[in-house]
Amino acid sequence: MFAGRKVRLFHFLFEMLEDPNMAHCVSWVPTDAGVFRFSSTNKDQVAALWGQRKGNKRPMTYQKMSRALRNYSRSGEIFKVKKKLTYQFSRDTLMSLRKCHRGSL
Repeated sequence: MFAGRKVRLFHFLFEMLEDPNMAHCVSWVPTDAGVFRFSSTNKDQVAALWGQRKGNKRPMTYQKMSRALRNYSRSGEIFKVKKKLTYQFSRDTLMSLRKCHRGSL
């Protein structure tokens, strides 16, 4: 989908959210608002897949991945929601991801 470019975590998560086969790991809460939640039992699977996608030699953990997600709040792309394992894409980021995703279909 993003050939030739380094995939960023929020792009990877959006791909997973749009894949019905990954709903057991991460899913939209209210889709329109851009809010998503990790499954408490499968959050480490998402992290492991992210680590593989990045080409990490060492396994990625949810703890490390969630630190990266928190760092996105500084740039305004993703925000932590007060509920456990729940995050929200900024409006601009969500619009950009949807536009990019539609263009690749």
